[in-house]
This record gives sequence, structure tokens and C-alpha cells, in this order.
Amino acid sequence: MSARNDVNRPSDRSLDARLVLAAARLRFATRVDFLVARWLERCATNVAAQRLFKTDRKPTREVGMGVSLVSSPRWDDSP
Repeated sequence: MSARNDVNRPSDRSLDARLVLAAARLRFATRVDFLVARWLERCATNVAAQRLFKTDRKPTREVGMGVSLVSSPRWDDSP
């Protein structure tokens, strides 16, 4: 009869919710650190590749910088 009572009794080895949450936070932080490190490694590889294949072309932004607008005639300069 005591075996049946042991089954219905809560376990003495129940998990503490704070410990489970702390472990989950640690696993999450470890995963984020891994993903950030991998992303930074990819960024560094891309920068190195861009420097390796760099050309001497001017950026496209500078092409239209020298355009000036036509000024309107000055009305106070009458002949």
C-alpha cells in the first residue's frame, strides 16, 4: 500500500522555476553570442573581399553634384 501512496505524492526532486529560467537565459545568451559572432565574421569577410576587388571608379552619388540650376533673370537690371 505504501507504493501507491508514493506515486500520488509530489516528487522531492521537483524543479525550481528560477533555476529552469536561469538555465534558459544562459542558453539563449549563448546562442545570441554565437549568432552575433558568425554575423561579424561574415561582415569582416565581406569588407576584406571589397578591399580586394576595389576599383578606382567614382561613386555614382558624385555624378550629379556639379549640375547648377539656371538662375531667373534679375528684374531690377532693366536696360
